[in-house]
Amino acid sequence: MDFSLPRVEIESLAGALSPEQATLLESYGRAVLEASSRVNLISRKSLSSMPEHLIDSAALLAFSDPADGVVADLGTGAGLPGMVVAILRPEVRVALVEARRSKVVFLKDAQRRLGLSNVEVLHERIEDIAGKRDFPYVTARALGDVEAVLPGCLRLVSPGGRLVLFKGPGWADEVSTAEATAAREGAEIARTETVRLPGLDRSTTFVEFHVKQT
Repeated sequence: MDFSLPRVEIESLAGALSPEQATLLESYGRAVLEASSRVNLISRKSLSSMPEHLIDSAALLAFSDPADGVVADLGTGAGLPGMVVAILRPEVRVALVEARRSKVVFLKDAQRRLGLSNVEVLHERIEDIAGKRDFPYVTARALGDVEAVLPGCLRLVSPGGRLVLFKGPGWADEVSTAEATAAREGAEIARTETVRLPGLDRSTTFVEFHVKQT
């Protein structure tokens, strides 16, 4: 399957790419497409949309750049957005949290082949690592219903840290539920922003939650 790196679009969101970063992103995109013939990394119908997945992942950095910290990507699947963040921000350490063994095998192989020393792959369910690990910056791109997933996500955020969720056009219907759920977990919605995805006829709404200091 053909794949062309959407370099201009990614740079408009996350800043200029070095030649090495461009090569790594292209290699990663091709690795996902190649492995998807054997493993269900991303939905079959969206394989042709690999450039869109990369643009969407890069949009996180336009909303809330983690600078030089530590990021946990929950339910990362094929490594979106965590692997993209690790390539675009090599000074950031990224923990990819994934429960499915087949996807973990892919992520570990990709991390090794790409030489990403700032990536850690955790073969864990979200609910099983709560209390064992926490992170100053947590993100999740496609975990589903906010009422179901929000408590588990927030429990992995360090006190004073933040959780950033990728949401679609249905976010408006979830706001009140998200506010109430966050409040029960000692958190609050700090800000939201809808980022248009360059070159695509759609946008992503980012929602940032802050976890209160204990």
